[in-house]
Amino acid sequence: MKKQTFFIALILSLFSLSSRAQQTVISGKWQTPNKDFIEFYSEGSAMIGKQVGTEAENDKKYNNKIVVKELKSVETKVFEGTVVDPKTDKTYHGRFTINESGAQLELKIKLGFLSHNEVWKRVN
Repeated sequence: MKKQTFFIALILSLFSLSSRAQQTVISGKWQTPNKDFIEFYSEGSAMIGKQVGTEAENDKKYNNKIVVKELKSVETKVFEGTVVDPKTDKTYHGRFTINESGAQLELKIKLGFLSHNEVWKRVN
């Protein structure tokens, strides 16, 4: 009985470590095609993305706004969560995929039957 409990605890802790390692893959600052800067960080068991800067003068009012929430790893270098349009506060399901080098992040947003794709670039 003790061996089974130990084995289960070991598996759960390894799963937890794997999940945390995946989160660090996406952590950091990324630049969108619109020249906004989004920083991902861990909050509890999920990741959050906050707009921390922009090159567009009109969009500076959206700085410090959460634009990605409930982001979780679904497979290696692939994350899914809620994307928030900072201008309208509309929410969308988003899928983020990090390329092999870790320098680019492809975002795919579902818009009903359509989808919108963007490529973000790591800046740190």
